[in-house]
Amino acid sequence: MDSEFICILFDVQHIKELFFRIELSNKLMCIVGKNSVGKTTLIRAIKNITSANTFAKTASPYIFKDTSCIRYIIDGTIYNFQYNPKLRVIDTKSIINEKIKRNIYAELPIPHGERFNHFQRLSEIDEELRKGISLKEYSTPDDLIEFLSRIYRSDRFENLKEIKIKGKRYYFILKENGFYIREDYLSSGEHFIINLYKIIKRKCKLIVIDEIDISLDASAQVNLIAELRRYCEQDGVNIVFTTHSLALMKTLKDSELFYMESNNSEVSLKEVPYNYIRSELFCFQGRWDKYILVEDVVLEQYLSHLINQKEMPLFFTYKIIYIGGASNVIDLMKRNEKACFFSSPENVISILDGDKKEECKNNQNVFFIPFESVEKQLSKHYRKTNRDGLPEVTETYKGKKEKDRIKKLYEDFTYQGYQHSAVMTNTQIFDFINERKKNEVEQFKKELIGFLQK
Repeated sequence: MDSEFICILFDVQHIKELFFRIELSNKLMCIVGKNSVGKTTLIRAIKNITSANTFAKTASPYIFKDTSCIRYIIDGTIYNFQYNPKLRVIDTKSIINEKIKRNIYAELPIPHGERFNHFQRLSEIDEELRKGISLKEYSTPDDLIEFLSRIYRSDRFENLKEIKIKGKRYYFILKENGFYIREDYLSSGEHFIINLYKIIKRKCKLIVIDEIDISLDASAQVNLIAELRRYCEQDGVNIVFTTHSLALMKTLKDSELFYMESNNSEVSLKEVPYNYIRSELFCFQGRWDKYILVEDVVLEQYLSHLINQKEMPLFFTYKIIYIGGASNVIDLMKRNEKACFFSSPENVISILDGDKKEECKNNQNVFFIPFESVEKQLSKHYRKTNRDGLPEVTETYKGKKEKDRIKKLYEDFTYQGYQHSAVMTNTQIFDFINERKKNEVEQFKKELIGFLQK
């Protein structure tokens, strides 16, 4: 297993089709979704390639039908598991390479997961454990101690010891006078973290864990993600897991969070930002992924116009907020850098009129439209010969000065009891000035959309 792993389910349980793919590039991947959408079924399917009796042990035989199939594509090689109606199981005639089996580990939730079946084995080796402790046949697992200490922010694991019995590693905390605490007597969360460490140190290429947050408090969940990300890079492993924890999801990068949903029994996975999950699964509304601070309502409308011309759906949700005055915009952005009342600093930018460029160019995360301002750009064109095709505004409108007449191109007003509407719509004005500065506008739009895309 070197490049990618693909698993496709056809007609399994309520799933008509589910396509899963991961590039094996030291990746951390979190899958979230509503209950019964297919997360555990997918993990059973992944485990099935290493243990062909996975479904027989952990699921009802009635989830299959004659058309049921699970297809794996591993480094370009295809393995098909078809439903066998005589045996009522899903199996294959292909021989699965032992190297593939060694490089995949899948951990199921209660009650089928390895972490929940480890307790009996520990009680069976207790006599040999006691003997090993009395003979001091143990060592200090410094890496595991650091791992646990960073997750729990505690020094209570400093006397943790490792012992090998029948070729397998077991752990215990050594107390005074020869007493000890076996790993299965630790909290369920601590026991799980120790077993997760063992799995990682096997250096399987693909590790898949269902319900990783079980028995872990919010702080431990958050710290665990940072550690798993480090092990992915350090040990060259890829870790896929499911969770229902918002605290855990919030620590993930955008490229690590995937949403599983079903549409007419066709199940799909897509990359999404945290706030999408927050809204979709937990119905929390009122926050956005990205914030754009601007000077006035005209600039807000102009940016909205550019964004609405996008060719592809945006990845992030966003909010444009007009503040009033360039200095106020930048001041608010800098205060957010300290207090994060909008979001973290990388998610908040300021966009100003082009006439503020010299004044504000040395500020980070500040961008400028390719005009002095929308209004000034329109005025420039109006003052040219034949007004560049703009409609003429006569003195019948309020104000005899040219700058007042130009203003009536885009401003509604009341004059001598009559309501006058703007001569041009916002869309007409924005399209007019953009067309005459096409290259600069396209470059600016690319940067703007880039901020809102993954």
